[in-house]
Amino acid sequence: MFFPQVFCKEDSQLSNQQKKGGKKSSQREASILESALKVIGEKGYETTTISDICREANVSESTLYEYFSSKEDVLFSIPKMYSRRILEGIQIIRPYCDGARAKLKVFIRVALEIYEQNPHYASVVLLTLKGNRSFLRTPAYQLIREGYRTIIDILHEGIEEGVFRNDFDVYLARNMVLGFIEHLTIQWLLLGRPNSLAEQKDMIYGMVLKALEKKEDDDFINVKLKIE
Repeated sequence: MFFPQVFCKEDSQLSNQQKKGGKKSSQREASILESALKVIGEKGYETTTISDICREANVSESTLYEYFSSKEDVLFSIPKMYSRRILEGIQIIRPYCDGARAKLKVFIRVALEIYEQNPHYASVVLLTLKGNRSFLRTPAYQLIREGYRTIIDILHEGIEEGVFRNDFDVYLARNMVLGFIEHLTIQWLLLGRPNSLAEQKDMIYGMVLKALEKKEDDDFINVKLKIE
């Protein structure tokens, strides 16, 4: 998910050559991160060295250090790049979804598909970074939190539409949605099952909806209780 670029006045005055250089630098940085993701995903973070990453990216160590200060900086930059892609993907699709239930279903589908199509990324995020306290203080984690807020927005929308109950904690409900997705993905990474994450989207959506959806007799019960 990518966000559209907004250029300031100074940016608009850059020469074409400078702009081309910036684009090339951005591409080189992304290439290094993609290479690092592959190596770390296959070897694990602890056993991966800067030399391993440079060899995969076909760059010198001095070139890598032009973009990143350390191996940890490389690691923390990976989810920042992917989170932007994920967020843009969801934002592009959401306007075409009619109502909170459809948006929730899309979120679950997109999350599962991204993890399945990018197993190295899933491994880095869920097995390497999930318990890293230092990562929680990075800009990359703030982007991930922005994705979490998407679920909160969908839940509030569903409550306002009257399709979701109004008696649950939206943050706990968000954790439930993420818990289903992440637990299933970790099981898939470590044990190889289920065969496909994306094929589980309807099952997860159904379980979440069963827990949150407002039943037809809820209003009747509430009215009865008030009368009594």
